[in-house]
Amino acid sequence: MHYAVVGGGFSGLLAAYLLEKKGKKVTLYEKEEILGGHCRTIVNKDIYGEIGTVFSFSDHIKELLFELDVAYTERYTYRNFLDEDFSKSEHVSFEAVQIIMKDLSQLQNLLQGQYPTTENMNYGDIPKDLLQPLDQFLMINNLHSIRSLISPMLSSFGFGCISDIPAYYALNIFTVDTILSFIKGEKLLFVNKGMSEIVHKFSQNISDIRYAVNIEGIEEKNNKVVIKTPYGQDAYSQVLITAKLSNSVLRNDFYRQAMEKITTNPYFTCAYEIENQKIVTTYYKPHLGITEKIQFFHIFKQNNKCILVAYAYGLLNPDLVNRTTADIEKSGVKIKRLITTKQWEIFPHVPEEGLRENFYSDLVAHQGNHGIKFIGSLISKPSISNLYASVKREVEGLCGVAGI
Repeated sequence: MHYAVVGGGFSGLLAAYLLEKKGKKVTLYEKEEILGGHCRTIVNKDIYGEIGTVFSFSDHIKELLFELDVAYTERYTYRNFLDEDFSKSEHVSFEAVQIIMKDLSQLQNLLQGQYPTTENMNYGDIPKDLLQPLDQFLMINNLHSIRSLISPMLSSFGFGCISDIPAYYALNIFTVDTILSFIKGEKLLFVNKGMSEIVHKFSQNISDIRYAVNIEGIEEKNNKVVIKTPYGQDAYSQVLITAKLSNSVLRNDFYRQAMEKITTNPYFTCAYEIENQKIVTTYYKPHLGITEKIQFFHIFKQNNKCILVAYAYGLLNPDLVNRTTADIEKSGVKIKRLITTKQWEIFPHVPEEGLRENFYSDLVAHQGNHGIKFIGSLISKPSISNLYASVKREVEGLCGVAGI
């Protein structure tokens, strides 16, 4: 068996790593010159700053870090919230917390009773009620307090506005347990030398990586899957796709139509060196979910050096970067210099108008009989911890079918 993995982000690298570990022949295709996708770390002397994925929830992922011998720490992350005048503001009032806790209990009972699919690792059958935007779902079920609580997290991490994102995605990504962890301020897991260290460890254990290769076509032929590039073509037993592709790449009608329905959110980051002030992770409440507005920034400190990474929706351009810089300075931050910017396309999902109850279940059923398979964030909740568990299970399933 010879597998191809399309996409050199976390999911693709993990799949290739696990397959090769099982003794399989694997070829990994990555369209950029470097690997990692959203796992991207910048290094300035003795400080590591993440411009993509910042942290992980500790479930599942510790197993991988131990196996790769990657050092990590678990620490508290403190948060500030700013109002329209760039002044500090409460996220929610103390009085509101008691109402929120009651509503969260009600939400948990609702999900466990009527919508148990939200507890699955991968996306599956979608209850009709969860096709509507989260805002409408919470309103209908009189869960108004949860709106103000969850909105900053959804918007800031690139999942969109609470009035647009289907409730199914929102409640899969931010489960009741996840929301409670934010309320309680529980520790989060950070890789000491940055997420790029995981990428480096993966790449050391993958024999065939094709860098900066643009895939022109993926087509099933004679019980094989053929990948065409500008430099030729190769045939594989199975192709695992981990990233959103151009609609013209997939020559199979079913997969092409499925990929056409999947979209992503344009999102960018700006990294700055700032003066070493007493600043913590900060959310801009009036900007949440709004395109071309800074959503939040995170701080990385080491010795006397401090890097601030800001996150915003939109397509990267100088004017947008300048406005992001100005908003940070209005918040009282003293910027020394801009280090880098990076455009991302994140959160593969089907918008409300194209989402149907059996989209994911039909996809899973179809690819069980074909040589092409969507894995990773195309079918799974996008946290690093969940992606690890999901991809690992997918690979074990493949190897089980192959008789290992």
